[in-house]
Amino acid sequence: MAEVTENNQTTTDNGEQTESQATETTFTQSQLDSEADKRAAKAVETAKAKWEADTKQKLEDAKNEGAKLAKMSATEKAKAEEDARIKALDDREAELNARELSSSTTALLIDNDLPKGLTEPLVKLGDAKAISAVVASLKSVIGDEVNRRVNESLQSTPPTNGASALGSGKVTQEQFDRMTLAEKAGLRAKDPDEFNHLTGGI
Repeated sequence: MAEVTENNQTTTDNGEQTESQATETTFTQSQLDSEADKRAAKAVETAKAKWEADTKQKLEDAKNEGAKLAKMSATEKAKAEEDARIKALDDREAELNARELSSSTTALLIDNDLPKGLTEPLVKLGDAKAISAVVASLKSVIGDEVNRRVNESLQSTPPTNGASALGSGKVTQEQFDRMTLAEKAGLRAKDPDEFNHLTGGI
C-alpha cells in the first residue's frame, strides 16, 4: 500500500507556524495498477493514432501515384517507368563509385604509411585527384614534423653518464667503468687504441 501525505502549514503574524490541515491520501495496489493501466493505454492509443496517420498518408500517396499512372498514356507510362529505372541505376552507380573511392583511398593511405582512419573524411571530398593531393600534403607535413622532432632530439644535451666522453677522444678509466656495454662497444669501434689502453688489450 502506498501513502501520500500532504501537510499545509501557515505562518501567523507573530512568526509562529501552525498546522492548518493535514491531508493523507492512501492508494491501494489495485488503484496504482489501474492508474498505470490507464497511462499505458493512453500511450498505446497515441502510438496507434500516429501509425494510422502515417499509414493513411502512405496509402494516399500510393493512390495518387496510381491515379497519376492511370491518367497517363502508354507512352507516358513507359517514360515514367524508364525514368524510375534510370534513377535506380544512377543511385546504384553512385553507391558503387563511393565504395570504390573509399577502397582506393584506404589503399592510398596504407601505401603512404598514414592511418586508415582518415579514409572517411577524405572520401567526403568526393574527387580522387583532390584526395591524392591531400594525402601527398599530409605525408609531406607529417614527414617534415617527424624529421624536425628527430633532429631536435639529436641536438639535445648529451647524457651525463660518461657517454659524452666518446666525442672528446680521451676517456678516463673512471668514465670507462661507468659506460654501458653498448657504449664500450661504440668506443671500441671508434677508437680501438683507446679501448685497448683502457682494457689492457683484452
